[in-house]
Amino acid sequence: MLTARQGLYRQIILILVVWLAASVAWAADFWAKKPYQNWSADETRRILEESPWATTLTLGGVQTGITSGDSPNNRGYRGEMETDPSISYNLQFRSAQPIREAQVRTSQLNSKYDAMSAEQKTAFDVSAGKFLAATFSDRVVVSVTYHSNIQDYVSLLRNYWTRQSLATLSMTVFLNAGKERLSLANYSFKDDTFQFTFPRPKQLGPDDKVGVEFVHPNIERIRQQRILQEFSLKKMLMNGEPVF
Repeated sequence: MLTARQGLYRQIILILVVWLAASVAWAADFWAKKPYQNWSADETRRILEESPWATTLTLGGVQTGITSGDSPNNRGYRGEMETDPSISYNLQFRSAQPIREAQVRTSQLNSKYDAMSAEQKTAFDVSAGKFLAATFSDRVVVSVTYHSNIQDYVSLLRNYWTRQSLATLSMTVFLNAGKERLSLANYSFKDDTFQFTFPRPKQLGPDDKVGVEFVHPNIERIRQQRILQEFSLKKMLMNGEPVF
């Protein structure tokens, strides 16, 4: 039988759980509650890194022993090798309106939009309006940005993805959408980001998922592996319709 104090503690815990759940639910859909011009820097970052339209996944490797010495063939001590190597991929649906709005908002924040003159704001708004007005009725665009805590890995990744093309990736890159497995329609690369373009799926059910599939190459201790990252259509709703 619960004592009065135990009952009070249980009520407090229940209230805290309900409050936390409500807070999380509110935070999760801030993009539907206020215009992108009012998103904070943290909210904008969340849209681009971990949201219904974007995610960041990390691949790790097994650390091996570190050697050092005076041998002419020994590369010597390398501080970066003290860190367990990792490579991360940030996936974004660039054809999704929330991602594009987050890109504009990032540019606003970086350009100190609020401190601009009226003329500068007008010019910015016109450019942003053209960017946001683009439509993607026939295609889906997914960008993938890579990072690593090992500089050599960044160079190896850049070399690999620079060499790729539509022809070399046609058998390993797909958009899985419901019952459809859509082949790559276009590929591009710039700086630390590569971009996949797929035909837009024709039929999707409300419970379906869309999955981006590609192969991570063999980069030193982080071996080659197939990546299939899925996104739930139920979470990608804007005004009741899935947006991607």
